[in-house]
Amino acid sequence: MNTQQLLKIYPQATVSTLPSMAKNVVCITINNGKYVCIDTTNLNQRELSLLELLTQTKPQPTVEDNWSEFLMGQRTTAPHTIAKSLQLLHFRVRFTDQHTNRSQWLHALADTFEHVLHQAFTTSNTGYLILAEPQTDTKNDLTSLLALIDNDFYTNTHLFIGSIHTDSHDLPAAFTLEQQLFTRNQQDTIVTLSASLLPFLAKQHRPELEVLCRNLCLDTDTQQLISALYHTQGNVRQAASQLFIHRNTLLYRIEKFERCSGLNLKNMDDLVYCYLLTLAN
Repeated sequence: MNTQQLLKIYPQATVSTLPSMAKNVVCITINNGKYVCIDTTNLNQRELSLLELLTQTKPQPTVEDNWSEFLMGQRTTAPHTIAKSLQLLHFRVRFTDQHTNRSQWLHALADTFEHVLHQAFTTSNTGYLILAEPQTDTKNDLTSLLALIDNDFYTNTHLFIGSIHTDSHDLPAAFTLEQQLFTRNQQDTIVTLSASLLPFLAKQHRPELEVLCRNLCLDTDTQQLISALYHTQGNVRQAASQLFIHRNTLLYRIEKFERCSGLNLKNMDDLVYCYLLTLAN
């Protein structure tokens, strides 16, 4: 399909000398090294399906993939490894240039981490790394490292930091759960298991949690109070700053909620319990 045909089907598209890194924009290479960049935000299903066909690229084959077969339940025995602990990192990547060499991109991602035991695509835009030792980079560090790769390859990459296992036989179950959690979060660049699990469990048990919510004073202000305290590890001063209220006002609201519910938000067990209820409310 030539440039004029593309522009006729997608009149909102633009022609550029570089692929766009903007969210929801897909770029198709045309003649002279230029790109037709298409914003997918307002496309109908037919236009999206055609665009998917135009940009579909078969993933480059990776090395012998016994690990993928094991993780997906196609074999029962884990590949041999002398690693004492294993950690899964899941990735989701959007290629704005459909001619990008996926194998080169995958090796660049793997080179970002130490002790990579295996790396593979599982679909055209998702896959995983297995680390032989836990990764210790902070979320900010990982975000910066991904930005470097994205700038080099004109990609947009998201990463899920999975759990650590001393028994490789636990990996298939963890792989399935972590894939579900990662799929639920399409916004954050770095997604962690610890931040994802509570919302997931709340959704799984929403009917039961909704029953528990009915007799609690969970108005909008109280839910914001609980969330602020939870995300600041119960630090009253930081929570008050986050809510733009005085510390004494926050303490008054904590006491008011305790009188109403019998739950003390300065107690971590009560705070986590209430936060779980807000996720289901």
